[in-house]
Amino acid sequence: MSASGSFAAPSLAKLSPGTALRVPGGVARRPAFAQLPLPRVLLCDLDGTLIDSMPTLAEIAAEVMEQVYETPAILARELYLATCGLPFVSQLEEIYPGDPRNAGASEMFESQKPARCSRIQMPVETRRTLEGLRAAGVRIVVSSNNGVENVDTFARVSDFGFDLTLGFGGGLAKGRPHFDAVSRFFEIGRQEMLFVGDSLHDGEIAEREGVPFVAVATTFSPERFMLRFPQVPVVRRFAALPELFVDLGGERVGVPPRPLPASPAPGSAGRSPASPTR
Repeated sequence: MSASGSFAAPSLAKLSPGTALRVPGGVARRPAFAQLPLPRVLLCDLDGTLIDSMPTLAEIAAEVMEQVYETPAILARELYLATCGLPFVSQLEEIYPGDPRNAGASEMFESQKPARCSRIQMPVETRRTLEGLRAAGVRIVVSSNNGVENVDTFARVSDFGFDLTLGFGGGLAKGRPHFDAVSRFFEIGRQEMLFVGDSLHDGEIAEREGVPFVAVATTFSPERFMLRFPQVPVVRRFAALPELFVDLGGERVGVPPRPLPASPAPGSAGRSPASPTR
């Protein structure tokens, strides 16, 4: 958990000129009702959303699945991507139901991730987008099914100062556990959040839990998202996200009237508690 002081309600009027860059072809489908209200808290998936780690993860997964299950690498990669968004051990249960080798294969996969993914950094345009949204008063949270330690390492190396980092482990996972944690920590409701992710699973958990969702079409095509979620906005790159909140004239969109409570005291960066407290 990282700290930042108290702040006023989110407002795009605070975005400095040039902060919310327009990304050519960045928006594949806009919101059904013209614009999205600026969220109080933005929950960002990690792999495939904030960082371009999915090709590396798919490569590791294919290697493990070929070695353990003798699944051809090309097919293994397709199966991994088709079930992405879940913890890898859950993906294996989807692909190889009840196979006693699943736990060991998951350990192999998880043990290789740090060395091969730790150097992958957020693109400059993604960092700039987060900085712009933070300047507008939006709190930024990582919500990932990557392991807690990996998520904390990413947050520390990124040197961004996320308001909260949530990974998989200790009773936490993407979906209801993370949404409940964010709701308690920031004292907000589901409709005051916005979840951004790159997998169909991300959209499904947001839909199930009543949390607004924006799809980033990096792992799946815009058409796949549009077919599965007819009303969900879709962007091709994370940096296009601000375009959903600002109209062509750059005018301010509707903002919630009540500010969030202050963050906790400094010195708590990078933790992902099972029951966040203030």
